[in-house]
Amino acid sequence: MKNIVVFDEVKEVDLKPSGLLRKYVELTKEDLKKFFLKEKKLEECLCPACHSNRQAKAFARFGLEYQECLSCHSLFISPRPDDAALNEFYVKAPSRIFWREELSRVTKQKRDEKIIKPRFQWILESAQEYFPGAQDFADVNTNQLGIIEEIAGAENFRRRTLINPFLKKEELNSIAIEVLEGPWWETPLKNEVDVMSLFEMIDRVAHPDGLLRKVGQILRPGGLVFMTAITASGFDVQVLWERAENLYPPDRLNIFTVEGLRTLFERHGFECLELSTPGVLDVDIVAKAFKDDPQIPLPRFVRYLLSQKDPQIKKAFQEFLQANRMSSYARILLRKK
Repeated sequence: MKNIVVFDEVKEVDLKPSGLLRKYVELTKEDLKKFFLKEKKLEECLCPACHSNRQAKAFARFGLEYQECLSCHSLFISPRPDDAALNEFYVKAPSRIFWREELSRVTKQKRDEKIIKPRFQWILESAQEYFPGAQDFADVNTNQLGIIEEIAGAENFRRRTLINPFLKKEELNSIAIEVLEGPWWETPLKNEVDVMSLFEMIDRVAHPDGLLRKVGQILRPGGLVFMTAITASGFDVQVLWERAENLYPPDRLNIFTVEGLRTLFERHGFECLELSTPGVLDVDIVAKAFKDDPQIPLPRFVRYLLSQKDPQIKKAFQEFLQANRMSSYARILLRKK
């Protein structure tokens, strides 16, 4: 199984401008009350990674409870909304409209350069290596115009399809791409797709098992799945825990550990060709949290690390996290057996 280490310079502020991000988080907090908490349409669940019923309350965020699985140590919201309620949220919630129409547009140039283009280079190179005859590509529930533009421009795929109920048709008028507008669980495709992408999607579905079963039905034998996710086993999440600003529902309904992800994929019979954590922001995120609040309880070693004046020390530590799958950003390549 591959594990990739990258060497790049990215600053959190370029991808998440603090003022706009704070507004998005506040809008999300209010939307959760309206869409999920008002009528209490929530359901209890086992660990979505390993199905263990051994869990303990970790912390609350915006009125919902994160549980920690005591077997694989993944984090997950329980009780939680179902996938139909989540789809309605992502279509109608003011926070998501703000994300699509303001926040994502402000950060588009940097995201395209630092995240999306390298991500598609990874897809094209890996598809050539593991499925050189691949012709049919499908993406599920992307919410970024830059990703859609990359898919539309991937001319080595004969057929390019978006499975997505969230997109506005007027935004896609100039883009030659097929769109299936229903939710992912109603997609009629069966054994028709060679390559699929699910970016940050496993983080935000109520039933990851249902998603992976559907992916298995859509793919041809030998088909590839490219995924990204946030991991609970990553450095910044482990250090900051309930103070980690990027952990909030419903965007982070599931925060799997590396071990939890492996268990989930094995249960659905996928071969894991790559599981890397090539994140470059872990140390930067912890340093920013410490700068904002010097009183937060950090381990002595972490305080010592952050005090180092030589930037190469922090860079080398970030590379250590990548090399040992201990960053909180994961990229995953699966193959249908």
